[in-house]
Amino acid sequence: MLFEFSIAKKYLVPKKKQLSLSLISLMSVGVISLVVWLILVFLSVTDGIEKNWLKKLTSFNAPIQITPTDAYYQSYYYQVDSISGESEFTYKSIGEKAAATLTDPYNPEEDLALPSYWPDREVNADGTTMDFVKLAFSSIEGQNIPLIAQDYEVSGALLKLRMLRAQGPSFAPQENTTQSYLTQASYINSFSDKSPHLHSLIDPPRIEDLNHLFYLAELSPDTPTADQPDRVGKGSGADLRTNLASLLENITIKRMRSLGQKASYLGPILPENQSFDVIAYKKQGRISYLVFSDQERKKSPYFEKGTVKRQNDKLIFASSEGKIELSFAIPLFLEEALSMEAKLAPYILSQVKTLQDLKLDVRFTLQGQTVAGTIPWESLEIEEAIAKTSFDTPPNHPPPWTYQVGGLAVLPQKGQGAAAVLLPKNFQANGVKIGDTGYFSYNAATASAIQEQRLPVFIAGFYDPGVMAIGARMILTEPDVVHTINTSSQTYSFDQNMMNGIQVWFSDLSKTAEVQKELTDAFNRAGILPYWKITPYYDYDFAKDLLMQFQSDKYLFTLIGIIVLIVACSNIISLLVILVNDKKKEIAILSAMGASKKSIAWIFTLCGGIMGCFSTLIGTTAALLTIHNIDAVVHFLSFLQGHEAFNAVFYGKSLPSELSERALMFILIATPIISLLAGLVPALKASKVHPSKILRSE
Repeated sequence: MLFEFSIAKKYLVPKKKQLSLSLISLMSVGVISLVVWLILVFLSVTDGIEKNWLKKLTSFNAPIQITPTDAYYQSYYYQVDSISGESEFTYKSIGEKAAATLTDPYNPEEDLALPSYWPDREVNADGTTMDFVKLAFSSIEGQNIPLIAQDYEVSGALLKLRMLRAQGPSFAPQENTTQSYLTQASYINSFSDKSPHLHSLIDPPRIEDLNHLFYLAELSPDTPTADQPDRVGKGSGADLRTNLASLLENITIKRMRSLGQKASYLGPILPENQSFDVIAYKKQGRISYLVFSDQERKKSPYFEKGTVKRQNDKLIFASSEGKIELSFAIPLFLEEALSMEAKLAPYILSQVKTLQDLKLDVRFTLQGQTVAGTIPWESLEIEEAIAKTSFDTPPNHPPPWTYQVGGLAVLPQKGQGAAAVLLPKNFQANGVKIGDTGYFSYNAATASAIQEQRLPVFIAGFYDPGVMAIGARMILTEPDVVHTINTSSQTYSFDQNMMNGIQVWFSDLSKTAEVQKELTDAFNRAGILPYWKITPYYDYDFAKDLLMQFQSDKYLFTLIGIIVLIVACSNIISLLVILVNDKKKEIAILSAMGASKKSIAWIFTLCGGIMGCFSTLIGTTAALLTIHNIDAVVHFLSFLQGHEAFNAVFYGKSLPSELSERALMFILIATPIISLLAGLVPALKASKVHPSKILRSE
């Protein structure tokens, strides 16, 4: 085999005397490499998108859901709460059943008689009432694979948000605040704080969210459930300090930028005796304000070009007409926004009465000169900051956004009874920000009529719902809120089997079928299988069609890849046929010297295999480089198209940047095999060469 390999290698090495053959060889390798590159990149991206989508699906909805069947809702165990005073004559959710101390709350001496048409009481071997919920949780906990289980509820209500926005260059007073409203009929799902991956779907606070929270910190607490809320005004110092404590302890400010053009803070921090170009605007012959500008202006009685510098505790304006002393009270303006490095200066929170009482240590460049000093938080907003979202232990002053403690997501708490909610991130396109308030509206039956009920809420963050059909309208909030709406709402009607259930998480999705089987067996042994339906993620009604489409697309793309690879490798046949015709004399000499037909065939078969392996190496290397720089490729494609090349709702914030193991195995196996097969036809032709005829003709 070494002899055949050495001859094949000799034939494939480019030579000047065989320029045309060398060019054809290089073109064949190039075409196969290009196809390998395209297939690897395409299959890696599609596999990554599918994995990301499955991660979002199972982080939010869990890999397995266990829902009650009709037999559960018709059972004595569920129905008995409706006639029991101990249960307040109300049906109980799975969460309430799990937390209840009594499995059977019925007291025959105090409660109404059991209806005759009710089913018999389900009992254990010792005669006690079977607790379907607690048996379900104990069966889940008893598995060999570590499982995490939590109950969930789904409801519906009308969400109405009130959005306060500042109008003007600074953190606005009352007259500069506008109000707008957003109304959306929504599904409401209980927040799964035990989900091990839910925090990965939650977006960290944006810079605009942080600025909005600082703006709201100064305003008086609103009444989110009012039809006509009071006019917005300044809040008390105590409210401000409470709000600032939760913000300042969880934010590290890196950069600030000026809001608008006003820059009164510049005077005291200008470098001593260093001149800056300014334009002095005059009114009635006196300087009214200064604008930092190095641009030339035509001479006018209304403004004057000059310079300004700080000397001790005053400003000196110098122009062709002389020098004028100005106080730091003179209004100063910039022609464009100013960006500056910033760090919060030490402060005593108890002494802070307004946002301007906070000081910032800043450093920036103005007209080529470095300016540094301490300025008040006035006419400024955050440009760059780090918001803390992860804690090892519960923080003393929790942030007003969703955070995680020990890897588990936590909703923040707020006074006035408002519940925290997580919105799908498509709400951001409508201008919604963290800190906005509102309420859930739903109709509930009272003794005399059906009345509207309102539950106050505030926005604690945004999450990525993936491509679920109802994801854009699914709101996450505290379980108590969802249960309150479910028990009293007369507005929305849901399938009872889908309103309540148990979610089960585990780390390896490939073991979903195994976990489902083990849970089914465990429930069957516990005698509760008829009362529960165990559904894996690939059978979810809202995801089944999309998952099937993913599988169909995967098979289709693989088939197309094989066809394209076969077409690309067919170039090897053309090259080797030309090579056989060119090397007939050498083939005849080799045969005359004792080389067998099998050996001759192996030489040209190996030529095809070597070209395939070399092309695979080149294509795989190119694919690795492309995948690791996929963001740059996407930015380039977006630049060429003039818009985003890939929809973030479906593809996520960025495309996957890992090479697919499945795609790599497919290429490493398929390309050399197809290349070897492509070399068989020329190899058979070479083996049929008659040495005597060739040598006689030569």
